[in-house]
Amino acid sequence: MGSRRANKGNGKAAEYVKVYRFMTEGMGLQGTLLLVYARIFGFCKETGGSFWESRRGTAEFLGISVRQVNRDMRRLEEDGLIEAIGEWRLPNGRISKRYEVTEVKIAKTYEPNMENHEAYKKFQAIFDELYPATRDLVHQL
Repeated sequence: MGSRRANKGNGKAAEYVKVYRFMTEGMGLQGTLLLVYARIFGFCKETGGSFWESRRGTAEFLGISVRQVNRDMRRLEEDGLIEAIGEWRLPNGRISKRYEVTEVKIAKTYEPNMENHEAYKKFQAIFDELYPATRDLVHQL
């Protein structure tokens, strides 16, 4: 599914897409929307906070159309799950928008029994690692 793009990117984010349980159970994402979000989340985790891959590159990696990526990106932005934060100049000279996942939105969409729910504990550990500056805020939600 992503073999054509796997060798072209830099770092781990270019190699695979990892879907976390909080994305499906807590956020209710599914289908291509889930895959596009997971791709963005992976870039943000591995590159220090921003997703800059071209929509064409994302489409090729995921094996879906650019049009579908555009729809999914628009919906993720409208739903407040990602946010455009500027631009990024790609190695080929083209300019791509940069996005970040909205960490407080992630925390608010996932509210299982926080005392004993294993999925929440895993989510919290991942979140704390990605966004240490918001650790106290998230634990108060």
